[in-house]
Amino acid sequence: MKKITFLLLTSFISNFNYAQNKVLDSLVQKNTFSFQSDKNISFQGKGWDVLLNDIKQSNSVLLGETHFTNEIPYFTNAIINEVKFDNYFLEVDPYSVDIIETKVKSLPAERLKLFVKEYSSNFSFLRYKPEFDLFKDLVKRNTKIYGVEQISIFADQMVISSLKETSKNKKAIEIYEQMLQHSKQIASKDGLEKYYILSEDCLQKIDLLLNLKISDKERKEIEDLKLSREIYTNRNHLLRIQLLKNILLNQLPEWKSKKNLFKFGAVHVPKGETILTKTDIYDIGNLVSNIEEANFRKSVHIMLLGEGEDQDDNNSFKSFLNMVKDGQWYCFDLRPLKKSILQNKLELDDVYLSRVIKGYDYLIYIPQVTKSNEISKE
Repeated sequence: MKKITFLLLTSFISNFNYAQNKVLDSLVQKNTFSFQSDKNISFQGKGWDVLLNDIKQSNSVLLGETHFTNEIPYFTNAIINEVKFDNYFLEVDPYSVDIIETKVKSLPAERLKLFVKEYSSNFSFLRYKPEFDLFKDLVKRNTKIYGVEQISIFADQMVISSLKETSKNKKAIEIYEQMLQHSKQIASKDGLEKYYILSEDCLQKIDLLLNLKISDKERKEIEDLKLSREIYTNRNHLLRIQLLKNILLNQLPEWKSKKNLFKFGAVHVPKGETILTKTDIYDIGNLVSNIEEANFRKSVHIMLLGEGEDQDDNNSFKSFLNMVKDGQWYCFDLRPLKKSILQNKLELDDVYLSRVIKGYDYLIYIPQVTKSNEISKE
């Protein structure tokens, strides 16, 4: 009797899963729109028209990406060629962004090349040529650029050099010089030992600096350097997300009524809980979504997925990939899928896919992604 019951249960589960997959396939098919890139950093086709219409109607546009590709900066450039944004937010710390933006604005071409040659390894994601070109384009458009991230372990020499240049305290300047020398000495080491921010010497020097009479601005930057070190050394992802949200909240008066473009890793910008399935963190996408709703405005959340980026992603997105052909780009409207989930018409065992559908309005499929080159290798 138990064997018969088990077989019946197994058959029911199999049939149920098959039925749910058919529902998913049908919903995806009905809400798929293709489009194509052209030679003018733009796109043509129904998918582009659908997406652009929603972007134009939204106060904040959030792009969830996989880093280090040529195609996503191209896609972003195509958007800013069609829509004017007041503000651009990226996953680089605010101090590095301010330094780089100031140099881009103020230095003649040859001196800018020298600055880039010396410090591009400190640029975080901006060390990649298409990202840096996008950044420069936004500067030329007079878009206000905000960095929202902890200070990178790669950025110490550029950040500390800037502090040294602007500090009015002679003792602080001496300490900054000592920090720079130590950072350069250990840069050739292997593994984590080459990152000065992680060293005990860095922590000791930070504490010395915080005991000096320095400006409030300088103190805040040193405190953020210490906090960034804590995030790294303790591998504290929650603290990192708290920092990102704190930066955005502190800047809120400057962006809440403006047209905003956010470009971050895909884990950061869904409107619901993170797509990191082993956590229940609500990231900056959720914060922005709530702020826009509270002000009777709209945000649109767009996830970008490229062919061959992640095999696990490809398994989760099988129903979507079945629609792909002819090397075209595809725009999948996820909102009808979310509605079916909320109405209990569609049930998904795949937690990752469920969070993507509930957290994003659109999924953009890129037919082929290519790895971008670092500026230093050009």
